[in-house]
Amino acid sequence: MVIKQGDPARLTYRYLRVAIVAVVLVLFVSLTWQILADHGRLASGEEWWHASISAYFYSPVQSIFVSALVGIGVCLVAIKGRRGAEEVLLNFAGLLAVLVALVPTPLDATMCTAEPYCLDVPERVTNNVGTLLLVGGVVLALATWPRRRDLGGPAGWDLWLTWLAWAGTGTWLLAWPASFLTVAHYAAAVLLFACLVAVAWINGSDRVVTAQALERLRGMSAAAYRVWYRWIAVVMAAVLVVGLSAMVVLDRWFPGVFPQTLFVVEALMMLVFALFWTLQTIQFWDVGLPARARDEDVPVPGDLPL
Repeated sequence: MVIKQGDPARLTYRYLRVAIVAVVLVLFVSLTWQILADHGRLASGEEWWHASISAYFYSPVQSIFVSALVGIGVCLVAIKGRRGAEEVLLNFAGLLAVLVALVPTPLDATMCTAEPYCLDVPERVTNNVGTLLLVGGVVLALATWPRRRDLGGPAGWDLWLTWLAWAGTGTWLLAWPASFLTVAHYAAAVLLFACLVAVAWINGSDRVVTAQALERLRGMSAAAYRVWYRWIAVVMAAVLVVGLSAMVVLDRWFPGVFPQTLFVVEALMMLVFALFWTLQTIQFWDVGLPARARDEDVPVPGDLPL
Protein backbone atom coordinates (compact mmCIF):
# COMPACT_ATOMS: atom_id res chain seq x y z
CA MET A 1 0.00 0.00 0.00
CA VAL A 2 1.45 3.35 -1.01
CA ILE A 3 0.39 6.29 1.12
CA LYS A 4 -0.02 9.24 -1.15
CA GLN A 5 0.79 12.84 -0.35
CA GLY A 6 -2.22 14.36 1.40
CA ASP A 7 -3.74 10.93 2.11
CA PRO A 8 -6.02 11.14 5.19
CA ALA A 9 -4.53 7.96 6.68
CA ARG A 10 -1.01 9.40 6.60
CA LEU A 11 -2.18 12.69 8.08
CA THR A 12 -4.07 10.86 10.83
CA TYR A 13 -0.99 8.93 11.90
CA ARG A 14 1.02 12.15 11.83
CA TYR A 15 -1.46 13.84 14.15
CA LEU A 16 -1.55 10.86 16.50
CA ARG A 17 2.23 10.78 16.82
CA VAL A 18 2.53 14.54 17.25
CA ALA A 19 -0.30 14.47 19.80
CA ILE A 20 1.57 11.97 21.99
CA VAL A 21 4.66 14.19 22.14
CA ALA A 22 2.55 17.31 22.69
CA VAL A 23 0.60 15.73 25.55
CA VAL A 24 3.80 14.66 27.31
CA LEU A 25 5.03 18.26 26.99
CA VAL A 26 1.73 19.58 28.41
CA LEU A 27 2.10 17.32 31.45
CA PHE A 28 5.68 18.46 32.08
CA VAL A 29 4.72 22.13 31.79
CA SER A 30 1.88 21.62 34.28
CA LEU A 31 4.17 19.79 36.70
CA THR A 32 6.86 22.47 36.44
CA TRP A 33 4.30 25.21 37.02
CA GLN A 34 2.99 23.50 40.15
CA ILE A 35 6.45 22.73 41.54
CA LEU A 36 7.51 26.35 41.13
CA ALA A 37 4.27 27.54 42.73
CA ASP A 38 4.71 25.22 45.71
CA HIS A 39 8.34 26.24 46.10
CA GLY A 40 7.35 29.89 46.29
CA ARG A 41 4.35 29.31 48.55
CA LEU A 42 5.67 26.90 51.17
CA ALA A 43 7.98 27.87 54.00
CA SER A 44 11.59 26.76 54.18
CA GLY A 45 11.89 23.13 55.22
CA GLU A 46 8.44 22.11 53.98
CA GLU A 47 8.14 19.48 51.28
CA TRP A 48 7.48 21.33 48.02
CA TRP A 49 8.45 18.53 45.61
CA HIS A 50 6.31 15.40 45.76
CA ALA A 51 7.91 11.97 45.79
CA SER A 52 6.43 10.96 42.43
CA ILE A 53 4.71 12.39 39.38
CA SER A 54 1.70 10.21 40.21
CA ALA A 55 1.36 11.99 43.58
CA TYR A 56 0.44 15.16 41.70
CA PHE A 57 -2.96 13.55 41.15
CA TYR A 58 -3.68 15.15 44.55
CA SER A 59 -2.85 18.66 43.37
CA PRO A 60 -4.04 21.25 40.86
CA VAL A 61 -2.22 19.14 38.22
CA GLN A 62 -4.91 16.46 38.57
CA SER A 63 -6.96 17.32 35.47
CA ILE A 64 -3.88 17.54 33.23
CA PHE A 65 -2.40 14.36 34.73
CA VAL A 66 -5.52 12.27 34.12
CA SER A 67 -6.36 13.72 30.70
CA ALA A 68 -2.74 13.44 29.51
CA LEU A 69 -2.49 9.75 30.37
CA VAL A 70 -5.92 8.99 28.91
CA GLY A 71 -4.98 10.90 25.74
CA ILE A 72 -1.68 9.06 25.39
CA GLY A 73 -3.45 5.76 26.01
CA VAL A 74 -6.04 6.39 23.30
CA CYS A 75 -3.33 7.38 20.81
CA LEU A 76 -1.26 4.28 21.55
CA VAL A 77 -4.27 2.03 20.96
CA ALA A 78 -5.20 3.90 17.79
CA ILE A 79 -1.74 3.67 16.22
CA LYS A 80 -1.31 0.43 14.31
CA GLY A 81 1.92 -1.36 15.09
CA ARG A 82 3.75 -4.08 13.22
CA ARG A 83 1.73 -7.27 13.02
CA GLY A 84 2.23 -9.43 16.06
CA ALA A 85 4.10 -8.31 19.15
CA GLU A 86 4.29 -4.56 18.52
CA GLU A 87 0.57 -4.22 17.80
CA VAL A 88 -0.30 -6.09 21.00
CA LEU A 89 2.26 -4.15 23.05
CA LEU A 90 0.95 -0.79 21.83
CA ASN A 91 -2.62 -1.78 22.67
CA PHE A 92 -1.66 -2.99 26.13
CA ALA A 93 0.47 0.12 26.74
CA GLY A 94 -2.49 2.31 25.84
CA LEU A 95 -4.85 0.47 28.17
CA LEU A 96 -2.28 0.49 30.97
CA ALA A 97 -1.80 4.25 30.58
CA VAL A 98 -5.54 4.74 31.08
CA LEU A 99 -5.46 2.47 34.13
CA VAL A 100 -2.58 4.49 35.62
CA ALA A 101 -4.69 7.62 35.15
CA LEU A 102 -7.87 6.19 36.69
CA VAL A 103 -6.27 4.43 39.68
CA PRO A 104 -4.25 7.03 41.59
CA THR A 105 -1.23 6.30 43.71
CA PRO A 106 -2.31 5.36 47.28
CA LEU A 107 -3.39 8.42 49.22
CA ASP A 108 -0.91 10.21 51.46
CA ALA A 109 -2.77 12.56 53.79
CA THR A 110 0.07 15.08 53.70
CA MET A 111 -0.43 15.50 49.95
CA CYS A 112 -4.15 16.01 50.05
CA THR A 113 -5.77 18.41 52.46
CA ALA A 114 -8.76 19.97 50.69
CA GLU A 115 -11.34 19.59 47.94
CA PRO A 116 -11.55 19.02 45.03
CA TYR A 117 -8.50 16.74 45.06
CA CYS A 118 -9.58 14.58 48.00
CA LEU A 119 -12.85 13.14 46.81
CA ASP A 120 -13.53 9.56 47.79
CA VAL A 121 -10.97 7.66 45.73
CA PRO A 122 -12.39 4.11 46.19
CA GLU A 123 -15.77 5.11 44.78
CA ARG A 124 -14.14 6.93 41.89
CA VAL A 125 -11.91 4.00 41.03
CA THR A 126 -14.79 1.52 41.16
CA ASN A 127 -16.90 3.75 38.92
CA ASN A 128 -14.15 4.66 36.45
CA VAL A 129 -12.43 1.28 36.12
CA GLY A 130 -15.76 -0.55 36.19
CA THR A 131 -17.00 1.61 33.33
CA LEU A 132 -13.77 1.03 31.41
CA LEU A 133 -14.10 -2.73 31.84
CA LEU A 134 -17.76 -2.85 30.81
CA VAL A 135 -17.27 -0.78 27.67
CA GLY A 136 -13.93 -2.48 26.98
CA GLY A 137 -15.62 -5.87 27.15
CA VAL A 138 -18.13 -4.82 24.50
CA VAL A 139 -15.38 -3.44 22.26
CA LEU A 140 -13.27 -6.54 22.77
CA ALA A 141 -16.21 -8.77 21.84
CA LEU A 142 -16.75 -6.77 18.64
CA ALA A 143 -13.04 -7.05 17.82
CA THR A 144 -13.04 -10.80 18.54
CA TRP A 145 -16.07 -11.70 16.41
CA PRO A 146 -14.40 -11.27 12.98
CA ARG A 147 -11.47 -13.36 14.24
CA ARG A 148 -13.45 -15.92 16.24
CA ARG A 149 -11.95 -18.81 14.25
CA ASP A 150 -8.48 -17.73 15.40
CA LEU A 151 -9.41 -18.60 19.00
CA GLY A 152 -8.95 -22.27 18.21
CA GLY A 153 -5.37 -21.92 16.98
CA PRO A 154 -2.05 -20.16 17.58
CA ALA A 155 -3.16 -17.11 15.56
CA GLY A 156 -5.52 -16.16 18.39
CA TRP A 157 -2.89 -15.79 21.09
CA ASP A 158 -3.33 -12.02 21.26
CA LEU A 159 -7.10 -12.36 21.68
CA TRP A 160 -6.72 -14.87 24.49
CA LEU A 161 -4.11 -12.68 26.20
CA THR A 162 -6.35 -9.62 25.98
CA TRP A 163 -9.40 -11.48 27.31
CA LEU A 164 -7.33 -12.89 30.19
CA ALA A 165 -6.07 -9.42 31.08
CA TRP A 166 -9.62 -8.05 30.96
CA ALA A 167 -11.00 -10.85 33.14
CA GLY A 168 -8.07 -10.68 35.55
CA THR A 169 -8.42 -6.95 36.06
CA GLY A 170 -12.16 -7.24 36.66
CA THR A 171 -11.73 -10.11 39.09
CA TRP A 172 -9.03 -8.25 41.00
CA LEU A 173 -11.19 -5.13 41.29
CA LEU A 174 -14.30 -7.03 42.47
CA ALA A 175 -12.70 -9.68 44.68
CA TRP A 176 -9.88 -7.71 46.29
CA PRO A 177 -10.74 -3.99 46.00
CA ALA A 178 -8.37 -2.93 48.79
CA SER A 179 -5.43 -4.65 47.11
CA PHE A 180 -6.43 -3.15 43.77
CA LEU A 181 -6.39 0.37 45.22
CA THR A 182 -2.98 -0.21 46.79
CA VAL A 183 -1.13 -2.05 44.04
CA ALA A 184 -2.86 -1.52 40.66
CA HIS A 185 -1.37 1.89 39.96
CA TYR A 186 2.21 0.74 40.45
CA ALA A 187 1.71 -2.56 38.63
CA ALA A 188 0.14 -0.80 35.64
CA ALA A 189 2.89 1.84 35.55
CA VAL A 190 5.72 -0.73 35.57
CA LEU A 191 4.03 -2.85 32.89
CA LEU A 192 3.37 0.27 30.81
CA PHE A 193 7.04 1.22 30.77
CA ALA A 194 8.03 -2.41 30.10
CA CYS A 195 5.74 -2.43 27.04
CA LEU A 196 7.31 0.79 25.77
CA VAL A 197 10.81 -0.64 26.21
CA ALA A 198 9.79 -3.64 24.11
CA VAL A 199 8.21 -1.43 21.43
CA ALA A 200 11.40 0.63 21.15
CA TRP A 201 13.48 -2.55 20.84
CA ILE A 202 11.21 -3.91 18.10
CA ASN A 203 11.63 -0.66 16.17
CA GLY A 204 15.38 -1.01 16.55
CA SER A 205 15.26 -4.54 15.16
CA ASP A 206 13.10 -4.01 12.06
CA ARG A 207 15.30 -4.16 8.95
CA VAL A 208 12.37 -4.25 6.54
CA VAL A 209 12.43 -0.45 6.31
CA THR A 210 15.69 -0.52 4.36
CA ALA A 211 14.22 -2.97 1.84
CA GLN A 212 11.40 -0.64 0.83
CA ALA A 213 12.02 1.80 -2.00
CA LEU A 214 8.89 3.70 -1.00
CA GLU A 215 9.99 4.19 2.61
CA ARG A 216 10.88 7.87 2.27
CA LEU A 217 12.52 8.36 5.64
CA ARG A 218 13.28 11.81 6.96
CA GLY A 219 16.01 12.96 9.27
CA MET A 220 18.36 9.95 9.31
CA SER A 221 19.00 6.67 7.58
CA ALA A 222 17.06 3.58 8.60
CA ALA A 223 20.22 2.14 10.16
CA ALA A 224 20.69 5.27 12.29
CA TYR A 225 17.10 5.11 13.49
CA ARG A 226 17.59 1.50 14.50
CA VAL A 227 20.65 2.41 16.55
CA TRP A 228 18.74 5.20 18.29
CA TYR A 229 15.79 2.95 19.07
CA ARG A 230 17.96 0.22 20.52
CA TRP A 231 19.79 2.70 22.72
CA ILE A 232 16.46 4.18 23.81
CA ALA A 233 15.23 0.70 24.76
CA VAL A 234 18.44 0.01 26.71
CA VAL A 235 18.31 3.37 28.51
CA MET A 236 14.63 2.98 29.42
CA ALA A 237 15.22 -0.55 30.73
CA ALA A 238 18.26 0.58 32.74
CA VAL A 239 16.44 3.56 34.23
CA LEU A 240 13.47 1.38 35.14
CA VAL A 241 15.50 -1.40 36.80
CA VAL A 242 18.22 0.73 38.44
CA GLY A 243 15.85 3.51 39.45
CA LEU A 244 13.28 1.25 41.08
CA SER A 245 16.01 -0.75 42.82
CA ALA A 246 17.55 2.46 44.18
CA MET A 247 14.14 3.63 45.34
CA VAL A 248 13.52 0.39 47.25
CA VAL A 249 16.97 0.54 48.89
CA LEU A 250 16.59 4.20 49.87
CA ASP A 251 13.06 3.75 51.21
CA ARG A 252 14.06 0.79 53.34
CA TRP A 253 17.44 1.80 54.72
CA PHE A 254 17.80 5.53 54.05
CA PRO A 255 14.26 6.96 54.07
CA GLY A 256 15.44 10.53 54.52
CA VAL A 257 17.77 10.52 51.51
CA PHE A 258 16.23 11.94 48.36
CA PRO A 259 12.58 10.82 48.65
CA GLN A 260 11.95 12.04 45.08
CA THR A 261 13.76 9.08 43.49
CA LEU A 262 10.55 7.77 41.94
CA PHE A 263 9.77 11.22 40.53
CA VAL A 264 13.14 11.26 38.75
CA VAL A 265 12.63 7.73 37.40
CA GLU A 266 9.18 8.62 36.04
CA ALA A 267 10.42 11.89 34.57
CA LEU A 268 13.39 10.26 32.81
CA MET A 269 11.21 7.47 31.42
CA MET A 270 8.69 9.95 30.06
CA LEU A 271 11.38 12.17 28.53
CA VAL A 272 13.04 9.21 26.78
CA PHE A 273 9.60 8.03 25.69
CA ALA A 274 8.94 11.49 24.21
CA LEU A 275 12.29 11.31 22.37
CA PHE A 276 11.31 7.93 20.95
CA TRP A 277 7.98 9.21 19.64
CA THR A 278 9.60 12.34 18.25
CA LEU A 279 11.95 10.16 16.21
CA GLN A 280 9.02 7.96 15.16
CA THR A 281 7.13 11.04 14.00
CA ILE A 282 10.06 12.24 11.89
CA GLN A 283 10.90 8.78 10.53
CA PHE A 284 7.40 7.95 9.30
CA TRP A 285 6.30 11.49 8.45
CA ASP A 286 5.83 10.67 4.78
CA VAL A 287 4.65 7.06 4.96
CA GLY A 288 2.59 6.99 8.14
CA LEU A 289 3.47 3.43 9.15
CA PRO A 290 6.33 0.96 8.68
CA ALA A 291 5.83 -1.73 6.03
CA ARG A 292 5.16 -4.50 8.57
CA ALA A 293 2.22 -2.50 9.94
CA ARG A 294 0.62 -1.98 6.52
CA ASP A 295 -0.47 -5.58 5.91
CA GLU A 296 2.30 -6.06 3.38
CA ASP A 297 4.22 -9.31 3.10
CA VAL A 298 7.72 -7.98 2.70
CA PRO A 299 10.79 -10.23 2.40
CA VAL A 300 13.81 -9.30 4.46
CA PRO A 301 16.84 -10.37 2.44
CA GLY A 302 19.73 -11.53 4.52
CA ASP A 303 18.15 -10.60 7.84
CA LEU A 304 16.55 -12.53 10.65
CA PRO A 305 12.87 -11.93 11.43
CA LEU A 306 11.86 -9.98 14.48
